[in-house]
Amino acid sequence: MHFEDIGDAIEVIAYFKGGKMQPVKFRWKNRVHRIERVNGGWRSEQGRERIQHYSVMCGGPDVFEISCSMENFTWRIDRVCLEG
Repeated sequence: MHFEDIGDAIEVIAYFKGGKMQPVKFRWKNRVHRIERVNGGWRSEQGRERIQHYSVMCGGPDVFEISCSMENFTWRIDRVCLEG
């Protein structure tokens, strides 16, 4: 297993259900990644900014950590856990 810190801005399609946000797919480096599984989610704070984090899988063994700033709803890919 190899962790790689990224920090790139991404575009995300998400839906809201029962007061919760669920990411569906994201675009990173001109490639669309369809989220097949959300492993979990958590919140953090950086100063006054609240950030919602998700651990997701997109059909392969790699795990992506993505996050959304709840202040301005901008998304980024924080890091990737690569298998092998």
